[in-house]
Amino acid sequence: MALVPRNRTPEAALQSTPPDASSDDAEARDADAPTRRGAQAPLAPSRPDRGAASCERRGRAPGSAGRRDRHAAPDAVAPLSPFVSVKLRVLTLIAVVAVVWVHAYNLGSRARLGENAPDMSGAPGVAGFVQYFVSQALARWPAALLFAISGFLFFRTLVPAADQFLTKYRRRARTLAVPFLLWSAWGVALYVALHALPLDSSYVSTGALERLTPATLLEMLVVRPVAYPLWFLQALLFCVLVSPLLWVLVRSLQAAALLPFAALWLFNVGVGASNYVNFKALLFFTLGALIAVRLREGRRVPLTGPGAAERSRALGHVVLPSFVLAALLFTWLLRAETAWWAGGLHKALMCLAVAALWFGYDAYLAPLARRPAIMWAAGFSFFVYAAHEPPLMIAKRVLMRWAGGPAAGDAGVLIVYFAAPMLTIAACLVAGWALRRWARPAYALMTGRR
Repeated sequence: MALVPRNRTPEAALQSTPPDASSDDAEARDADAPTRRGAQAPLAPSRPDRGAASCERRGRAPGSAGRRDRHAAPDAVAPLSPFVSVKLRVLTLIAVVAVVWVHAYNLGSRARLGENAPDMSGAPGVAGFVQYFVSQALARWPAALLFAISGFLFFRTLVPAADQFLTKYRRRARTLAVPFLLWSAWGVALYVALHALPLDSSYVSTGALERLTPATLLEMLVVRPVAYPLWFLQALLFCVLVSPLLWVLVRSLQAAALLPFAALWLFNVGVGASNYVNFKALLFFTLGALIAVRLREGRRVPLTGPGAAERSRALGHVVLPSFVLAALLFTWLLRAETAWWAGGLHKALMCLAVAALWFGYDAYLAPLARRPAIMWAAGFSFFVYAAHEPPLMIAKRVLMRWAGGPAAGDAGVLIVYFAAPMLTIAACLVAGWALRRWARPAYALMTGRR
C-alpha cells in the first residue's frame, strides 16, 4: 500500500513514493481526514532530551520512548501520501466503470433483457463468451475493493472512543444515508413516471402501478431500491453501524477476525432478503479495518514501509497479468459450471482481482493519473455509480429493440453490450458536471459533499 508511517522522516517518505506520484494533496477529500488545523505532518525523529521529557510528561520511563502501548488510544496519523491519495481516486473510477459493465450484461433471459446475472452460468456463442469474460470474470471485483478501501479510510483515523464513533456516524449519515435516500427516491420517481407513460410491455411491466401500495413504495425506497446498485450503500451503512464490534474483533483476533465472514460469504449465507447484512461487505470492510488498525499500532503489514513501492510494482507486474489469464481460463473452462466448487473458485478469482488491481496500479496503471481527463472524471465517480441505473437499463432495452430484440445476432448483442454503458457513463458525467456547475447545493447533497 506504500503508506507513510508517521515515525519516518519526510525524506524517507519521499524515497518510498514512486517518481511519477502526483503532487496533488487528495487528503483533503478524505471524509475522515483531520482538519487543516488539526492535521499533522509525518514526524521526524525526536531528539533524546525531548523524547525523555515527553516520556516524563506521559508518566513513562525514558527507556520506553520507542515502544508503543498497543492498548492505548492511537495518536493522530499522518495524511496519506499524494501517490496513495491519487491511487485511491483512480482505482475508484476504474471500479465504477467496471460496475457499469457488470450491469451491462444483457444475456440474462431469452429476450436478452436481463439486467444483471452475477450467478448465471455462461451463455453459448461468441457474445456469451465475451460478456461472461468481461462482466462476470474481469469486472467482478469492484465491490470487494471498494469495501476494503472504505474500511481502511474509516478506521485509519479512528480513536476508539464512544464520542469518536458517534462523530463517524454523523459523518456517514451525511455521506451515505442522505445520498442513499435521495437516489432511491429518484429511482422510485423514475419508475412511477415510466410506468405512467403509454409504453408497450417490452419496456415496462404491465399493471405495475396498480400493484403499488404505501408498503411497497416504502420497501422500494429503503429495503430493495429500484436502482439496485444502491445495495452497496446499504451494506456499507450496516458495516459502519457495527464498526465498534468490528474494531473489537480486529483488536482481539487480528487476521482471524476475517475467517467467519469469509466462511459465510463462501457458502452464500444470507440474512433474509436484506441488502444491509452482506457478508462480502463485512469481510472486505474488516480487511481494510485490519490493515488500518495494524498500521496505527505500529504492527507489521506486508508490503508497507521502506521499499514498499518497489516491491508493490514488482508484485503488480506478475499478479495483474496472472489475474487476466485466470479470468480467461475460468471463462473458457468453467463459465457453464454450476457446482459449488466453481462458485468458490469464482470468489477466489475475485480476491485475486482485488490484489491484482491494487498492486497492478503501481506497475501498469499509475500513468493514468497524469491524464487530466481521467482525474476530472474521477471527481464524478460517486455520481456515476449512483446515477447509472436505471438509465443503463433503459439504454439497453432501447438499443436492443433497435438491434432486433430476441432475434438479434451476436454482433448486435455485443454492439449493445459495449454501446449502452459507454453512452450511460457519458450521460452521467455530463449530468454530474451540469449539476455541480449550476446546482451545486443539490449536487453536494446527492454526493455527500464528495
